[in-house]
Amino acid sequence: MKIFCTAPMLILLTGLTVSVFPATSIAQLMTPKNKFTAQDSLRGSVGPGRLGWNVLHYDVTVQPDFASKTISGKNIIRFYDVGAKRMQIDMQEPMIIDSIISDGRSLKITREGNVYWAELRDPNAMYKIKPGPATITAYFHGKPKEALRAPWDGGWIWKKDKQQNPWMSVACQGLGASVWYPCKDYQGDEPDSGAILRMIVPDSLMAVGNGRLINEQQVAPGLKQYSWQVTNPINSYNLVPYIGKYVHF
Repeated sequence: MKIFCTAPMLILLTGLTVSVFPATSIAQLMTPKNKFTAQDSLRGSVGPGRLGWNVLHYDVTVQPDFASKTISGKNIIRFYDVGAKRMQIDMQEPMIIDSIISDGRSLKITREGNVYWAELRDPNAMYKIKPGPATITAYFHGKPKEALRAPWDGGWIWKKDKQQNPWMSVACQGLGASVWYPCKDYQGDEPDSGAILRMIVPDSLMAVGNGRLINEQQVAPGLKQYSWQVTNPINSYNLVPYIGKYVHF
């Protein structure tokens, strides 16, 4: 591979392809950070709020509103509980977690920047816990960060095709999946049993996700839900909706 640098563009030549992109974008991605914050530590480290549980499966439902550029939904998180007390659930501002439910009860949650702390058990009490699978459901809504130059900056993508039909997706490998849904946003803990992505969209559009389509149903007048399933481990940032007016042929 040969690399030619011509300001302000960087051109990569391989045997089969030519890729052209702004050199400034590369610089932004590669620039080291000189000062780290408490939020950086929460995002990148395995602290007490991440140690007590291992993600087994995500079941994400999302309903986007193209006009307002907002989304709402829930994530059913199945995990292996090895003594979790105060769970760290990542959800980047300005997105909001409305509630987190476990066994029919609403957990006490507090926010610290891009992290929610959910008290699964009293953090000050002593317990004898038998490890095993458990489930919480996190309900969320908000206006996620918009990607203006995807994939160089992350977030939701709100565009229109040539026929002026809505087209929506997400680019979040750099920012992390918590830019749009609540999860354990740490690449060292993928859901072992995969994930399901359920998208509720106008029935004039179609929603495509990772894996295989397992269900398509009318959920309300003018609305359809498409459910796609992955049965193998998957990075949380790779769970991506592709919503548009697709054509079958």
